[in-house]
Amino acid sequence: MRDYTNSKIVKVNCDFCGKDMECPEEMLKTSKRHMCYECFQKSKNIKNVGGEELKNIHVDIPMDELTDTVAENFADAMVEDVFHDVWSKKKRDLRELSKKELSKEMFGAGVYMGIQAFLDSMRDIEKNEET
Repeated sequence: MRDYTNSKIVKVNCDFCGKDMECPEEMLKTSKRHMCYECFQKSKNIKNVGGEELKNIHVDIPMDELTDTVAENFADAMVEDVFHDVWSKKKRDLRELSKKELSKEMFGAGVYMGIQAFLDSMRDIEKNEET
């Protein structure tokens, strides 16, 4: 993840509703389109916005919403990416558990995957800083 804190801020328009928004100048090079936070909230359950992946779109997320938004999207992506594999490998064992045991097992798996992804991200950041 790039740090844009020292980048000049420029005014752009949301490509979805036309609203004025801000964008770090350096991000203009990597983002194909721009989306305001309100449009993002409306479309956050859509992986592909107008035929384009959300990762190619600069979303202007207010700082007070950033932590919750990142955590929610990270959790949703983890469920999407990991659930099928966990279910396929442990299906028989999981069916034997009570609802409480199953909840505890799944919660533990979620915590583990979250910590693992966080540590992987930190390792990637360190590698990027070295290069």
